[in-house]
Amino acid sequence: MKIGLLLIGDELLSGRINDANGKWLATQLTPSQFEIGEIKIIHDTKQDIKAALDELFAKFDIVLTSGGLGPTQDDITKFAIAEYYNKELVNLKENDDIVEAHYARINKEWNHKNNNYHLMPKDFTITHNPCGLAPGMIYEDQNKVILCAPGVPREFKQLFNEVYSPFLENKFNSKNKGYFALSIRTYAIAEEAIFADLCPTLWNDLEKFGKVSSLPLSDFGGVDIVVTLEVNEKLEEHKAMILEIINNSPLSKNVWQIGNLSLEEYIVKIANEKNKTISFAESCTGGLTASKITDVSGSSAIFLGSVISYANSVKTNLLGVSQSTLDLHGAVSEKTALEMAIGARKVCDSDISISFTGIAGPGGGSEQKPVGTVGIGWSYKDISESKIYNFVGDRLKLKQRFSNKGLMKLLEILKGL
Repeated sequence: MKIGLLLIGDELLSGRINDANGKWLATQLTPSQFEIGEIKIIHDTKQDIKAALDELFAKFDIVLTSGGLGPTQDDITKFAIAEYYNKELVNLKENDDIVEAHYARINKEWNHKNNNYHLMPKDFTITHNPCGLAPGMIYEDQNKVILCAPGVPREFKQLFNEVYSPFLENKFNSKNKGYFALSIRTYAIAEEAIFADLCPTLWNDLEKFGKVSSLPLSDFGGVDIVVTLEVNEKLEEHKAMILEIINNSPLSKNVWQIGNLSLEEYIVKIANEKNKTISFAESCTGGLTASKITDVSGSSAIFLGSVISYANSVKTNLLGVSQSTLDLHGAVSEKTALEMAIGARKVCDSDISISFTGIAGPGGGSEQKPVGTVGIGWSYKDISESKIYNFVGDRLKLKQRFSNKGLMKLLEILKGL
């Protein structure tokens, strides 16, 4: 069953912020019986909101709105929807109770003169907001359903997961089958190389089991292939058959995970399973790689630290990179990356260390070492090596690509231990 997603906010159209809710919801819905049929982004005006609802309800039985439920003058979603359904705004005791509970959660007292959180269109159901102050609301009009959520990503996600998803499953589950999304995550190979050259029959082979989709991931240099399977008595058999196809194909060497974990989540999982500690020496990535790992719950058991050696003096004083190496080979070189990795492993006393030293630009490049050049080193057991890689992109993209390349090397090492 398809959902129309309506994103409301001038800030989304002016470029002041990027939408996070549409992308998250599409990923969240992938393994379920629901999917996004269309996403509309509109201004904070009653006219635009009501016109968008007409368009979406003409196509879908479920519309989910994001944004415009806050306390400021431009938060008019509630008022526009009340007009759309020709409903007056009412204040019921249950409305007050929910809003008061939201404020009590943050040890504050609610003053109803400061906002209109307690007002709801008549006959609408007010909903608890698990991590914010503005309540959500639900209304069923014959076979059509509208669900309204705040636009703040953290609030949108928790409200959907804890309130709206169970509501939809309860209301529509008897009419729909469940689905399971099997993700095949690859790296170092382009989409056309997979389906045109390496495995020309793969798409058709996988499509025998369910809907196939392909998502290129530029920062990884790979592709996510997702097969959506019906949840039935043959699910496990079909999963096993798909894995056999993949494992017996030329693509198998490029598959780094069968599953939905991010690269950093998968690394933390494998490192914990193998009881291996890791550390980094980061120059051009500026701590980005350490930040990715420490964003993951459970990382404290395996991540010991990172030396952010942006300046050459830090490379020599903390990591033990020799001055002669810097003089002869430069900061961005295989030799420097090697000594950085060895130094970080020694300083942190870790099982594995990965180093990064590169040129993220836009300045600083040369004919011999253009912008996008990065040296990555690794040290574990009795093995210490390094290599130079070259990427393209702007400064932020390059930092991401440098970091991901090093993390892929870390994952390769972990899997081999």
